Amino acid sequence: MLKSLAAALLLTTMISAQALASGDVVLNDENEQHIREMLTGQGYEVGKIKTEDGLYEAYAKKDGKRFELLLNDSFEIVRTEQD
Repeated sequence: MLKSLAAALLLTTMISAQALASGDVVLNDENEQHIREMLTGQGYEVGKIKTEDGLYEAYAKKDGKRFELLLNDSFEIVRTEQD
């Protein structure tokens, strides 16, 4: 029984560590405000912000053009797509 308990504990720990290492982002008020301020400072007019595939996804306008900006968990822009 002790081995079963130890195995279950090890499995739970491994699953938890994997979830933390997966790079999933959490969109809370603080993170959303940080993204808005950062992008506004770069000249964007920020609209909707959401998460998708472990990244932040911000919809914004700049110089009359629409953009979809993808940011990682460190708030670095990793991809910019013009709509």
